[in-house]
Amino acid sequence: MTSSPKTPTELTAYFAEAVQAQQRGDRATAETRYRTILAAVPGHLDTAHNLAILLGDQQRHGEALALWQNVQAAEPGSIDACIEAALTRIRMGDGAGAGTDLQQAVALQPQDDDTWRRIASGFVLLRHFPDAVDAYTAALNCNPEEPRNYTAFASLCSHLGEYAVARELAESATRLAPDLLWAWIELGNAQMKEGYPEAAAASFGQAIRIAPKDPVGYCNLAITQMEAMDLEAAQTNLDRALELDPEHPLARWNRALVRLTRGQLQAAWPDYEYRRQANIQGVIFRPGTPQWRGEPISGQRILLLCEQGLGDSLQFIRYATRVKALGAWVAVRIQAPLKPLFQEMPCIDLLIDENEPVPETDWHCHLLSLPLAFHTSIADIPAEMPYLRPPQARREAWRELLAPLSRPRVGLVWAGGRRQHMADAVLLDSRRSLKLEQLLPLASVPDISFVSLQKDEAAAQVTDLKGQWSITDYSDKLLDFAETAALVESLDLVISVDTAVAHLAGALNKPVWLLNRWDTDWRWLLQREDSPWYPSLRQFRQTQEEGWDKVVAAVTQALRQWRQEQ
Repeated sequence: MTSSPKTPTELTAYFAEAVQAQQRGDRATAETRYRTILAAVPGHLDTAHNLAILLGDQQRHGEALALWQNVQAAEPGSIDACIEAALTRIRMGDGAGAGTDLQQAVALQPQDDDTWRRIASGFVLLRHFPDAVDAYTAALNCNPEEPRNYTAFASLCSHLGEYAVARELAESATRLAPDLLWAWIELGNAQMKEGYPEAAAASFGQAIRIAPKDPVGYCNLAITQMEAMDLEAAQTNLDRALELDPEHPLARWNRALVRLTRGQLQAAWPDYEYRRQANIQGVIFRPGTPQWRGEPISGQRILLLCEQGLGDSLQFIRYATRVKALGAWVAVRIQAPLKPLFQEMPCIDLLIDENEPVPETDWHCHLLSLPLAFHTSIADIPAEMPYLRPPQARREAWRELLAPLSRPRVGLVWAGGRRQHMADAVLLDSRRSLKLEQLLPLASVPDISFVSLQKDEAAAQVTDLKGQWSITDYSDKLLDFAETAALVESLDLVISVDTAVAHLAGALNKPVWLLNRWDTDWRWLLQREDSPWYPSLRQFRQTQEEGWDKVVAAVTQALRQWRQEQ
């Protein structure tokens, strides 16, 4: 076929030939046929959808967006085109444009629950949660007998921390469809987050009975076991899930976490690449360049990208030095609070924050994919210290400011950042953080100048203990991490919960004592008092049964001995 289709029969034949070409991997023929159809019928949605998938598989997201924009122009009332344009923009990292397209879809007032669920899922990816709630509510109003409307809404409510509401929605789904796998999965998820692990395990067990060949039941049961730190049982269920689907993203991601926690780093890094497919991470910037996986790179340009939290960036920026040593020109895209500190790294040729234009490069790599590229094992973690240094002018300013404060000086961080928009992070913070008053036994150690490194609302707790504990508070001056680093440089020891300042102190090679929760983050490994990531770090580990009292008592005793040795 060479001419354009002129009749419905010819169009059907063109479309069938294009689909067949796409299925056999003949992308060029498929693309030519699809574009011929769209030239004749610009609003042909099935063709646009298939061509967009073809382009997306080749990372040609800009062309896919142009495709959907043409459909929107030809069919201004096409809700599907608005949604697909939004999803394409999300893949491109254009959150603002995606939000506009989704709002346009809402304005067109869909009449079916399927479309409302698709709109809601787009808003979830953008973290526009109130809009997502409205869209899921509209889906329920369209069709209150459809159980998928309840399970999808339950998933969002769990993400927002509305666990009781999520449980009620999931229970409604189990009543409407007792054999619906995802009804039991969402019920188990809500029960797990509410703190009922036995009930959650029972729900996941029911999911496995309903669908023994589906990996999702085994995967979620494994997550419940991971929450209880039963890593051996979790590994067994994840292996079962991956026997059923070797590419299951959530199973691969969680197997990575289990392996990393157990110190099996090299086996874990390939699985860790599934993190973006497994998590709701919002809009993530993905350049069109290929991901660097350790190929020869001398004389070429690479963009290293931040991801996840500030602590992750502080920990993994160490790899920039190794990339530079391979002869590459290195650009780094980082969170704004870290930029003044990372500007001091001589291995970085160009440093930008997330709001600045991105340079043209040959490759890209997210920071937490660099261990995969370097095949990092426990034995060869890059641990040349320090790999961060504060600007000299700020070091001198803090040295002068702290001069009247007698030594030794001990910095304190007792709470993590409060990410109220992320329910799982709020749960995590409740397990890793303390109240300052719980550290009050440290005040019994004489002749120490305590300095608060705490930020955000928890910093005000210093005032609450005035008269019981003299703590110097400079939190209002810690406007970025270069400032915090300069202050830490002027201290003799940092005592911190698992938060970014612990990573900062370790990267500066400052002695740091980590108050670690019982359900440890993977990077602190198991049953260790040290850390291969930071030679200057010492761990004080909580056990499940004891809370924080024994940890604080051990830290107080160690601090007393440390003071005597100064």
